Amino acid sequence: MKKLKVLSVVTSVFMMAAMLTACGSSSQTTGASGTDSSGESTASDSIKVTVLGEFDPQISGQQIIAMEKGFFAEEGLEVDLQLLTDPSVSTTMVASGEAQFYSISNYQAINLVDKGSEVCLLAPVVNAGNTQVIVGAPGLEITTAKDLEGKKMGYTDGAGVIVAVKNMCDDLGVDFDSFELVNLQAADMLAALEAGSIDFFAAWEPWGIKAEEFGGQVLFTGTKSYLPDNTGDVNYLDFIVCIDASADFAEENPEACKAYLRAMIKATDYINANPDECAEIIAAQINLDTETCKAIIEKNVYSVGFDQTFKDSCDTLSEYMLSSGLNTSLVEFDSFTNTELLAEVDSSLVSYE
Repeated sequence: MKKLKVLSVVTSVFMMAAMLTACGSSSQTTGASGTDSSGESTASDSIKVTVLGEFDPQISGQQIIAMEKGFFAEEGLEVDLQLLTDPSVSTTMVASGEAQFYSISNYQAINLVDKGSEVCLLAPVVNAGNTQVIVGAPGLEITTAKDLEGKKMGYTDGAGVIVAVKNMCDDLGVDFDSFELVNLQAADMLAALEAGSIDFFAAWEPWGIKAEEFGGQVLFTGTKSYLPDNTGDVNYLDFIVCIDASADFAEENPEACKAYLRAMIKATDYINANPDECAEIIAAQINLDTETCKAIIEKNVYSVGFDQTFKDSCDTLSEYMLSSGLNTSLVEFDSFTNTELLAEVDSSLVSYE
């Protein structure tokens, strides 16, 4: 099993952008792809594309499965999959516009559009809200959520999980501005929590699972709360991972986009049917133990399609980001989504009004 390319945050963002530019300039479309009624590829030439993901099973699980099970190749795509190590790096790299496809959250997509990037969202593929975790330090005593006020919170600039924190604050009357924010990479948050230099952090799995190993306590996620004054299901964040494309590339290469969508649909179906095998495959590619990867897969909901829930979540998120000062404008759903290509692949996967 080959290892996928991983770009480390130790390398500067500018160096990585240069690397992507080189990859992007060598990518070219050399033919159209598709499948016949038996599901076999009808492509005579491959289409070379650069694809961005993250060193993260939520963001790139389906990308990895599509690579390793040959679904991209079946659809006539020759994919250079580059895994980044953090959403803040991912956002910068996506904004460079050199990759043809990338997987990011709807939060990141909306934020990028607000900042002037031409994002073309082709389909939502994973609801990872339950893997967006807020974790307290060992021994942190919480009788109500307001006990978090004045505490030091680790977070990563650009990560969508901050929306879950803000929604929790609105829900339970907690003063978000009272938090002492400490901007850290996810791995550094884990060390800081164990050392006691922060009181809690907002991150994503597997960091919650790893924190629990030394006594950290999950306080809430995007969809579940364990806080004493609000235990149970919550709607703090539908963190939905999406297939996105460069807007120019999508306009000029619709067949390549449909090929990519077909491959990702195959990968989605395969994960849902074979979670244990997929956990092994994904874990090996991102240097994560299989059991942790399996636990993350079980928390995610893998489903491809534009439905009313997704549209409503994007509209609500855009409104919230504007009102909270995270964005400077209201990003309209139709301004960054393309549902026509997915409808041409499978019309049943587009069902919103």
